[in-house]
Amino acid sequence: MRLTPRAGILVFAMALGTACTNPFATGTPETPQGSLVEYPQPTSPENVLRTLELALAARDNPAYLERIASTFEFVPDPVQSQEDSFTSFPDIWTREHEEVFLAGLLSNTDSLGLAWTDFLTAPESGGTSVEADYELRVWMRGGDIARYAGRANMRMSQSAGLWSVETWHDVVVGSEAATWGLLRAMLVGSG
Repeated sequence: MRLTPRAGILVFAMALGTACTNPFATGTPETPQGSLVEYPQPTSPENVLRTLELALAARDNPAYLERIASTFEFVPDPVQSQEDSFTSFPDIWTREHEEVFLAGLLSNTDSLGLAWTDFLTAPESGGTSVEADYELRVWMRGGDIARYAGRANMRMSQSAGLWSVETWHDVVVGSEAATWGLLRAMLVGSG
């Protein structure tokens, strides 16, 4: 027996009326799995570095980029920037470059781990000079782990009490050849 469209709607409505639950009703929300990242308020340079660390581990582009000033400039180590890997590196690495780099980095890796050590600050006119050694571990798709280490000489400033990174000068430390600057250059060169 074939039902007309009107009869089919009537049968469906009757089935809904006699059923125990409404298939269109809102369900009970499930508790989120995992924990949400609690970023420190960016009220100090230390908290900015901690936020960058947590944001990379959480793969949270917006949280990372919120701590990068709109006038941001990254400057690679002057000696290292003469290497062939830096051929495609822009003359001025801006916040927009950092955003593209971060998106590419996160899409090509399984996870990231960042640690800051030997942290020093010094007030200066209109901001604070920040020096910190870093170690960035990158777990690549396919299981390889890459390590990048060096020193970040940053200038941070605050607006309405919130700090952000304005400039970042990358420095090779000791025999560390794989720096964050080199990682940026390799990603730019492969794009």
